[in-house]
Amino acid sequence: MNGLIKMEKEFIKTLRKYDHIILYGAGLVGALVGEWLLISGLHSKVIGYAVSKKREELDSFCGFPVYEIEDLKEERKDSLVLVTTMPNLHEEMAKELLRLEFSEVAFVIEPLYRELSKRVMADYNRHNPVTFSKDTRTRILFMASDNNKTSGAFLCMAELCETLQNKGLEVVVVLPHYGTGSALLMEKKIPYTYIPSKDWGYEIGKNHNLVERWKFFVELLSNNSAKRKLEKLIKEQTISLIHCNTTYTYIGAVAARACHIPYIWHLRENMANQGYQFFAKRWALELIEKASWMIAVSEYIKNEMGLRDPERVKVVYDPVEMDAKVLESRERWMHVNKKPVEMIMVGALAPFKGQRELIDACAILKREGAFDFRLQIVGKGEREYEKELEKLVLSYGLEDRVSFYGASNRVYELYTQADLSFTCGSREAYGRVTIEAQMSGCLVIGVNSGGTKELIKDGETGYLYEAGNPKALAERIKRAATNPTESRRIARSGQEYACKTYTKEKHLGEILHIYEEVLGREEKSLCT
Repeated sequence: MNGLIKMEKEFIKTLRKYDHIILYGAGLVGALVGEWLLISGLHSKVIGYAVSKKREELDSFCGFPVYEIEDLKEERKDSLVLVTTMPNLHEEMAKELLRLEFSEVAFVIEPLYRELSKRVMADYNRHNPVTFSKDTRTRILFMASDNNKTSGAFLCMAELCETLQNKGLEVVVVLPHYGTGSALLMEKKIPYTYIPSKDWGYEIGKNHNLVERWKFFVELLSNNSAKRKLEKLIKEQTISLIHCNTTYTYIGAVAARACHIPYIWHLRENMANQGYQFFAKRWALELIEKASWMIAVSEYIKNEMGLRDPERVKVVYDPVEMDAKVLESRERWMHVNKKPVEMIMVGALAPFKGQRELIDACAILKREGAFDFRLQIVGKGEREYEKELEKLVLSYGLEDRVSFYGASNRVYELYTQADLSFTCGSREAYGRVTIEAQMSGCLVIGVNSGGTKELIKDGETGYLYEAGNPKALAERIKRAATNPTESRRIARSGQEYACKTYTKEKHLGEILHIYEEVLGREEKSLCT
């Protein structure tokens, strides 16, 4: 067998033919299929997850063991290999399975993914209805625009919800689709529910395609069902306040207005920088400006939004929580001239993040030969862009100095092994990775634009360089590498500043103050 499975019934029929199943792909699709198998009672057939190259940290996934696909060759006669990845990886994985002579292979494609996700979300909602304590006076509903545990916006929302719960407030998160973020919420014991919806972020590249615009508009009309479900939840649970977590999500605001309750809007991103725009900008800005209060994650985002009344926008920098061991002072720069300079860049692999600029700078450093260095690029993105970066590294002959780590759940540990960290996106809305790197003791080099220039004091808590200028970036790296005493001082200063400035306590105080104004209650009563 070697086919594409489109429907759930066909999926069940196929799986029942085999005694053993190998799930090839330990990512979002793999997590969904694993969860569906548990619901359907077919999990006993699963040998485990397989990956092309296993990292030490990935011993298990969704309750199943993880193997390298090469190590499961002995299972190929009796097993079905189910390729559980996004479609753009199917061809690559099919070649690998052909090389290893696996003959029974099936692929999970988009129609099946959608059907399975609906089943998993409905099953979760059925077994986990939203409930609040009867004596709770303040009930806050958070509207997430994604469901991704590696998203900075999602992480900040989860940390805020956890802090509010610890202070005695009750919260619930509404998720718009299936994803990995739900596992984080479960880990933090934050209640959530699924109400599938579409955000209003429209791809700029499709702006002149009337067919695409019409299709998008029809998809937005389907949000009427989500709005009705949300209104029902608001009324049944007497929600006090809606907190829209990002610029993208709007259903919560529409439902709040229909139910005559207040809403606040967290403005976290520059949509244009990510290749998107409001589908109906005028209406979108009007809806945002009708919020009881608006919160921006940086002065940069506050100014970029183009709102008529920026005085109603409060800038609140997100907090970052680090493990106490990570926060310990380091002396990595003591012997920098006796070892390669270890460099790291963390974040989604995307053109607007500036990975290409950093690789160009590394090529300049290699030509000059002033010192030895190694760079780890940590993160995932569109496979085509990843291939572009890999080809660029090969073209510069940097393959022995620049490596691609992939996604990681041990980023903090990787930071502690690095000397330098980089933020090269010219229009970063905020920069959680910048602060994480500072807190872990890295000397951070970032662009002098966007939200990054608000987080780094040049020459004091890090270095800034001219955005879009690889040569200027290379000069900053060279200065850091060849002046270890100065670098150690700046790294320490950056760590102390970040740990003192971006605290949960400070952030909570500012958020509670906004809630007080919106709800007309004192902070003391909110926390009881």
